[in-house]
Amino acid sequence: MEIIKTIRPGDDGSKRYHDKYGDQLCAVRYRRSPCKNTVYTTVEIIVAQREAYRNKNTKPTSPQNPTEWVALKIAYDEVELRAEVRKIGGRWSRTAKAWVVKRSMAERRNMAHRIVEGLIDQCLDVDI
Repeated sequence: MEIIKTIRPGDDGSKRYHDKYGDQLCAVRYRRSPCKNTVYTTVEIIVAQREAYRNKNTKPTSPQNPTEWVALKIAYDEVELRAEVRKIGGRWSRTAKAWVVKRSMAERRNMAHRIVEGLIDQCLDVDI
């Protein structure tokens, strides 16, 4: 089934489901059937939670790959910092609203704290 729309708790259209499921509500989704004749409303709720545990046999994670591309969040009013990112070859991603640079360059310029892990997956409009 194709997802037409996803509504987060607190957004318009989720109130009646939030009243019913409370803090367990994660999302309300509208899905279209494969034959395109029916629209289904589904809710995603939390049914259980527990502490995450670590496997004792796992190896520690390896250090990050310095040649991989990462996404940086830089505020609009940080003009000088944006110019510096441009100088080191950074590219702007309109879809993720983030700057894309190599990890090594970000760390070298003391911008590692601005890296948003996983956000690079949303930077599909940038050729890397």
